[in-house]
Amino acid sequence: MGEIINPVRDSSSILFDFVLKNLDSHLSFFEYRMMSSGCEDSSVNTMGIRGIPEQCGCGRRTGIYTSKTKVNPGRTFFRCPTFQNDHLYKWVDEAVYEEVQDALPKVECFASDVMKIKMEIESMKTVEEDLKEDVRKASNELKKLNVIMKVGFSVVCLGVVICLVLIMFDKADGLSMNSY
Repeated sequence: MGEIINPVRDSSSILFDFVLKNLDSHLSFFEYRMMSSGCEDSSVNTMGIRGIPEQCGCGRRTGIYTSKTKVNPGRTFFRCPTFQNDHLYKWVDEAVYEEVQDALPKVECFASDVMKIKMEIESMKTVEEDLKEDVRKASNELKKLNVIMKVGFSVVCLGVVICLVLIMFDKADGLSMNSY
């Protein structure tokens, strides 16, 4: 049969071990899958479980074993710990391939969402630049209005002073005429 590696593992460590143990550096994952798709025997039973199986149909957690046969030496597989033929038996590379296949549409969806978000960010950057320009224009207008207001206040103050001086001169003139 095979040697048990670790009966309880999470899918990320299974994938990492699979990549390290089963892929030659010059073969891509898909080339390896095509080369290794032959079964050890005709009793392969995936029980309709797609991807990495955590447990057999009987409820027991699957273990990872290594093939010792001449046909598939060193190839890892999932197996129900009961080792009965009608229980789960699945190659690790095929399970990982199914996981990747199932993840690709999700990755494409995420990529599409990321592109939409990037476009929204660019749109927001444009709006931000427009708002900054509007703030600059409003600031310049406020500065102009502040100068106009100061000049206007100065003119009003000068006018008041002139009026007071004229009134004073007029009264002073009136006093001097009345004194004769």
